Amino acid sequence: MPSSSLHPSSPTKQATHHSLMDMVMGDEKPSSLLHWSSPTKHTPLNPTDMAIGGEKTETEIKLERNGNINALQRYRYLTWRKNAIHPEVSYELLDTEESLREVVQEEISIKEGTATSGVNAQERLRILNTKYWLLSQRWWYCRSDLEDLQLRAFKLWRSHPQWYMHRTLVEECAGRQGCCARGCGCCLNRKMLPSRSLGVGHCTLECACCRRARGFEVSPTDKKLLKEQFKNTVQERGYRITRYRQVSIWGLVGDSREDPFDMIDAPPSYDQIEKKGVKGLLDWVQAKV
Repeated sequence: MPSSSLHPSSPTKQATHHSLMDMVMGDEKPSSLLHWSSPTKHTPLNPTDMAIGGEKTETEIKLERNGNINALQRYRYLTWRKNAIHPEVSYELLDTEESLREVVQEEISIKEGTATSGVNAQERLRILNTKYWLLSQRWWYCRSDLEDLQLRAFKLWRSHPQWYMHRTLVEECAGRQGCCARGCGCCLNRKMLPSRSLGVGHCTLECACCRRARGFEVSPTDKKLLKEQFKNTVQERGYRITRYRQVSIWGLVGDSREDPFDMIDAPPSYDQIEKKGVKGLLDWVQAKV
């Protein structure tokens, strides 16, 4: 076996190697070359020195090991809020999701024949299909622009397919006289295509079931006013939209210490509630408050 396989290169070979490197690199020799010739000067790196953007912090890893999801999400939220660079991105994401729900629910209304009369169904569906595609692009850009802690919290919370059935979001829908105020179960079992997965969630003005329940059509002018009101609420960062953001992105509610996933509380049987009528629904809501 050649001696070179057992021992470091001879000084002559090292000198030749360095002279060739000098010719190639000129005066731009990387500092790492100096360490190659002086291994005794190498200092082991601290693990924190090797962290790059997007990696979990030691605190996150510890909380994950402990299984305390509420504390994990709360740590992420409070740390992010203290150092947030672009807090408006999360509001834009929520606004986009509201628009996606409107598109999906209007598509369902058209297919069920409950949409506004006089509308060319096929042409409107074509327009809505294009709108959904454009909104899905915007949604992805917003999601990708979430800061690291926020993105990790968002991915964890949204990993549950029924995240939107969090008690707070159910109460929000019921308070606006959406399907969660009745025993229909539309929010949980909306008839939507798998390709429309970004449109999951609670009722908008375009919900077919809500159209039938209210018995009248909301005019385009009123729809526009309500849409602008929602946008203004988002822009003003009011208490409602702040709470809405906390639960929609982080799964957090006020000073609750419950596991966010334990607060996903879809009614066990809409049929039972429907048979008991409004009183049965109110009893269920009161039991969850």
